[in-house]
Amino acid sequence: MNLRCLMVLALVGTCAAIPLARAAEPLRLEQAVARALANNPLLAAESAQLRATEARARREGLATPYVISGSLENVAGTGALGGIRSAESTLQIGRVFELGGKRAARQALGDAEISQQRILAETAHIDIVSRTTARFIEVIADQQRLAYAEERIKQAELSRREIARWVAAARDPEFHLRAAEIAVIDAELQREHAEHELASARMTLAASWGALTPDFEAVVGDLESLPDVEPFEILAARLPMTAEQRASLLEAETITARRRLATASAKPDMTLSLGVRRLEALDDQGLMMSLSIPLGSRSRASHSIAEADAQLDAVEARRNAMRFERHQALFEKYQELNHARTEVEALRTRMLPRAEQAVAFTNKGFMAGRFSFYSLAQAQKTLFELRERDVEAAARYHTLLVEVERLTAVATEATP
Repeated sequence: MNLRCLMVLALVGTCAAIPLARAAEPLRLEQAVARALANNPLLAAESAQLRATEARARREGLATPYVISGSLENVAGTGALGGIRSAESTLQIGRVFELGGKRAARQALGDAEISQQRILAETAHIDIVSRTTARFIEVIADQQRLAYAEERIKQAELSRREIARWVAAARDPEFHLRAAEIAVIDAELQREHAEHELASARMTLAASWGALTPDFEAVVGDLESLPDVEPFEILAARLPMTAEQRASLLEAETITARRRLATASAKPDMTLSLGVRRLEALDDQGLMMSLSIPLGSRSRASHSIAEADAQLDAVEARRNAMRFERHQALFEKYQELNHARTEVEALRTRMLPRAEQAVAFTNKGFMAGRFSFYSLAQAQKTLFELRERDVEAAARYHTLLVEVERLTAVATEATP
């Protein structure tokens, strides 16, 4: 399964339905991605932040509340105002009536903030898929490196035993045996290095889904095949539609919504109250009404509008800078990707076959006594180094392909 398919699964939310691998079974890439998407704390944080944004938008979109108030005047005074004989009690209900479309502007702002948070969550999904895939590739590569290290030890042991037999028969000098023993020790050190590199890679992969220790023994995947990559022009054409670009556009939409709210706030609101006043001295009551309008709303709004305009300029400048940077980054990754493919193909079709032939030829001559141990050791070393280089180049190709897919991952929703 390639990364683009995994990203589609991640964004539509079907990866969670993939059964998780048992500890005794090799872990597959789609299973690793499913675990990461289901349990990664960063995704949980983005989901919680989205819920918080939605709750805030609902709260800010409510109409202004009614306010009930009461007052009691002219009580417990002196003279004619002593006691409650001259008391005046008032009960009233009031409300702020918003003018200029402020509520609609707040609702539009809430919708923009929700859309912005959703694209941030989508970007986090893409990052988790890419990161988990890259870590998975590293585990596959380290497993192969360990397998080559084990094979190298076997070859070194065979050579050491053969040299020991020849030294015992006085056919080879003693220092050849010491060199063969050093080769065995060096191979064992290479295996130890491969073992701890694999352990670290497994731990890093398990951290993708929040595990403190790996709950799998091995992973299964294919580094041999090199998936084709689309032409650069097609990949570059996706850049304006990526999640990052859409996030920038939605940020501008949010700021524009704030600007509309600031424009609406230039028109002052009106606070209207209606109530009943009781006059104890006259044993009568009467209706009352109050109206208030704040002053200075336009000047306050002008500062908020200027702030929003400056923020829009900043977002536009950052988006332009990001467009150039992403295009350059994509071109660089694309060139490295093609170079990695060229290197793998050269290793597999031209270099490794010759190295294998050289080992077979040298080993035959060594067994016949025509070549020294040093010639065989050098031929074997060259072969193993080329094998490790092949693993490194193949892993680099797949990792670069992951990065290219991440850079060009198109947002699932239409760009505004």
